[in-house]
Amino acid sequence: MSAAMIAEVHMRAGANRAFGYAILASILLHALLLLALPSLRELAAQLPAAPRPLMARLVQATPPPAPVEEVRKPLAPEPRPALPRPIARPAAVAPAPQPPRPVTSEPTPPAPAAPITAAASGPVARIEPQPVAPAPAGPDPGVLDRYHLQIVTAAARFKRYPRSAIDNNWEGEVVVRMTIGADGRIAALGIKSSSGHEILDRQALEMFRIAKPFVLLPPELAGKEFELQLRAIYSLKDQGSG
Repeated sequence: MSAAMIAEVHMRAGANRAFGYAILASILLHALLLLALPSLRELAAQLPAAPRPLMARLVQATPPPAPVEEVRKPLAPEPRPALPRPIARPAAVAPAPQPPRPVTSEPTPPAPAAPITAAASGPVARIEPQPVAPAPAGPDPGVLDRYHLQIVTAAARFKRYPRSAIDNNWEGEVVVRMTIGADGRIAALGIKSSSGHEILDRQALEMFRIAKPFVLLPPELAGKEFELQLRAIYSLKDQGSG
């Protein structure tokens, strides 16, 4: 064989080989497409569908129907019940006129007073007149004056002129208020009017306090509370107490 024939044979063999490779590649590609087709369908199913275009149409509005007026029929008047006919009554016979009675000038008796009734039912409280309690009688002025004099006389025995008052030429008058209780004892003792010197006031209180038990309480003053005002005079001339 010549070299040209050999070269042609080689060229045909290469062309056949290339054609076989192309067919094989095509077969493989189709096989891959067939294998991948289900996966592509599932992927396509998962993808959102493309929105459809909106289409609007203009429609002429229909006017609402006119309202139908309701025709009311007049109601027939209800029949009125028949009124009962008045029963004719016989005319009353007028009594015969009586002769007028003579008018006498007798006094008209007064109308009896209507009894007073309670406005509300139930027991009615009555206020009975209560006896007025007599005011407690005070001590007899005569008895009180005698008792006052007895205490002043007894207190003169216990009167002392303080030495410091004599040295300072102190004089004065003291009025002592003594309250006697219902039990006959001294309930209160104090100065009503001061002499101006405390030492003289203290001495006056002391002498009346000591003199009180030496004077008996009169029976007329027992169980009564009263007050005495006792006076003591302090003078360098010693005029006494009264």
